[in-house]
Amino acid sequence: MTTISVKTIALALVLLGAMTPAFAQQEVALKDPVQIEIENWRGRAFYELLFMNRQPDGSGLGVYHNSLGLDLEASNEVMDARFRALDADTLIKKYGGDGVIFNGPRRLVANSITGGIAWNGGEKTVIGTIPFRVLGVFETPSLDKAATEEPPAYYVLTSKRTNSFKFHAGETVYELITPEGAVYTMFSLSLKIDPKNTIENLPTLGERLKLPEGWKFRSRKLDQEMILTSTADSEPPNTIVLDELVGNYQYNAEASQQTTNRPNHP
Repeated sequence: MTTISVKTIALALVLLGAMTPAFAQQEVALKDPVQIEIENWRGRAFYELLFMNRQPDGSGLGVYHNSLGLDLEASNEVMDARFRALDADTLIKKYGGDGVIFNGPRRLVANSITGGIAWNGGEKTVIGTIPFRVLGVFETPSLDKAATEEPPAYYVLTSKRTNSFKFHAGETVYELITPEGAVYTMFSLSLKIDPKNTIENLPTLGERLKLPEGWKFRSRKLDQEMILTSTADSEPPNTIVLDELVGNYQYNAEASQQTTNRPNHP
């Protein structure tokens, strides 16, 4: 299986980039980390903006602003339209940088997130009526590619972060299973490619995905609470997988052990 390493700190739901906190603070002046808890957010909208600076070798480095856990002033649909209306050139003129990456609109599929980190004391910045907090640093080997292409689907990506996703008993979860039997559980979906890909339409997702040979999709109802925990410095590292609609799935060790005899992480 092809494995791609991506780098990030804190709670990156785009999960494309990782640095040590010391390096992040040195390069982009992040300071005053505060822990954040996000409760009862399943099905609710959130958005992410990544303000990038081009490096001499063509790579990109910057910070990402995320709205998770912050109350929005209008419905999901209205806020989605406002996010889609944001213009990269206008944002660059106002906030600086060499590029902007738009991650969203998104919906959280997990019920809650614990152990996340916001920087700059959790200070809010309102952009296009959407409130954001700085949640981390993003690094990509090619700024041009990151700004114009979606990340690869059905590849195992390394995600160095520390947080826990909580799913309540009785919820339905949606999972990808690799040819080797590793199970990845969806924690976040995207409406960027398909605006109708809402949480209400997840029951039909398996019919809409074009899975590679050997991959499987399933849904199941939880009979007890499920928590997916990741640690930034874990070994082996935490991994995720994206589908072609940019849905985000985290490795589920317990579920994987039920589908394969291999005791270790893939």
